[in-house]
Formats: sequence, C-alpha cells, structure tokens
Amino acid sequence: MQLQFPQLTAQLQNRLLRGEHLTLYGPRGGGKSTLLIQLHARLERNGVPCAYSVSTAALDDITRALECAYPGVATLDVARRTARVRLWNAADRRAGVLLLDHFRCNGSAMVAFLRRLHGKIAGVLTAVDIDAEKEHRRMRPWRYGAMSVRMPMATSGQLRRLLDERWRAARLPPLKVDAAEAFVEAARGRLGWIARCVELACERRYWCEFGPLVTVVCVDTEAAVRYQALGMVRTQWTAPAGDQGSSAIAGGSAASGLMTPKRAGTLA
Repeated sequence: MQLQFPQLTAQLQNRLLRGEHLTLYGPRGGGKSTLLIQLHARLERNGVPCAYSVSTAALDDITRALECAYPGVATLDVARRTARVRLWNAADRRAGVLLLDHFRCNGSAMVAFLRRLHGKIAGVLTAVDIDAEKEHRRMRPWRYGAMSVRMPMATSGQLRRLLDERWRAARLPPLKVDAAEAFVEAARGRLGWIARCVELACERRYWCEFGPLVTVVCVDTEAAVRYQALGMVRTQWTAPAGDQGSSAIAGGSAASGLMTPKRAGTLA
C-alpha cells in the first residue's frame, strides 16, 4: 500500500493551477510532505513550472524555490531583490506553482512577497505542522492571503493495512495483535508515522527475545517524525559488541532517537 492521496492531490492541483494560495495543515507524520512530493511530480509531468521547498522559513527559501521553477532566469550575479523581480516577471509571463513544505511565516517581507504572487502569478501551497489547537490559532494563513485545507486523517483500517503490508514487505517476524494495535493507536491517523515506524523496526536494536520493543519504537518514531519536520535527522547509534541484547531488553539504550540530531539536507 503506497502513501497516495489521488483525490486530494487532484483537487489541490486544480486549485493551484487557478492561482490559488492554500495552506495544508495537520499533525507531523500525517503525509503532507509525501502529498507535496507527489503533487510536484504530477505538475512536472504536465510541464508546469514548479518547485518543492523542503523547509521554508525565510524569504530567500521562496526565492530559491522560484529559481528552481524558472531555471532560465539569470539570478546568480545580481542582488536577491533584483533576482526576485526577474523571477516575478518570469512567473507573470508563465504562471507556475510553488510547494513550500514545513512552512513558517517570518517577517513582513515574506508576507508581502507572497501576496505579490496572487493574481495568477503563481499558485502557492504551504504545508504547516499543527499538533495542538494553540498552534492552529497561531497559523493565521490569511496574513499571506491563503485559505486553509486540513490534511485528512487515515482510518484505523487504513493504518492496519499499511502496517501489515509494510511489515510483510520488510520481512520482519510476524507482529502480534496487541503490538499492532499499539502502533495503530500511537499513529493517531498518520500514515507517515506508520511508514517511519516500520523503517525503525527494521533495526535490530528495537528487538529483544520476546519481539519488538513497542514502547521504544513508538517513542523513537515520534521523535524521528518531529526531527524530520525540522529538517533534521537523528544520530545513528551503534551498540557496543555484545551489548545489544541486554540493553535492548532494558529498553534504555534503544531509544537513541532522542539524541541530539544533526542538520541534514534530506527531504522531509
């Protein structure tokens, strides 16, 4: 079972091609990044100028995204303000789409430039991580002229099917019913969480003689999802020789996903 959102992807594409500005919001690990990546591939196949920004927290992140969408525009030897003018003119001649992941609106200059992209200059989709109601209240997409779209949560049945298929594909030992239900409950409707959970479960340090260390896998998956949303990855940890069994059973050393992560330029 692939992480795919065909109906929502088609709806968002149609709205973006009309020049709309949208904010896709939902909890971390809910599949927003996967949807943006699929949407980017779909737009590219249709020949639409588009770009995907892994993390967007500054005006220059938007500028770099426009440079990717319009590679023919000369921007290397000019000031960034001049570069943005040239890119805006290119978008005015041929409208494109910007997909801005892990978006944080910082500063009035960023707001003003996004508003300048209205009027069929460029469709813009920003993805925002919202885990609590107070974060939702702070979002305020109307500041930069966007409408909100909530990322739909998966049903328990969809989560179970994805877990079962990914678990089998990874050729892991059979998962007991109570462990599977614990993973589904911890996912809280997030398909991306399940996918990351299975990736971690492939590592030997998350296993003991009785099966997977369910609580440790859940804690580390949550940490990994949050680090990924910040453009970060956890540090790889390797147990000393002969120490994996005892430490894994104790459950302490295996929770290495909570270590200080390093910066990385990987896709979120």
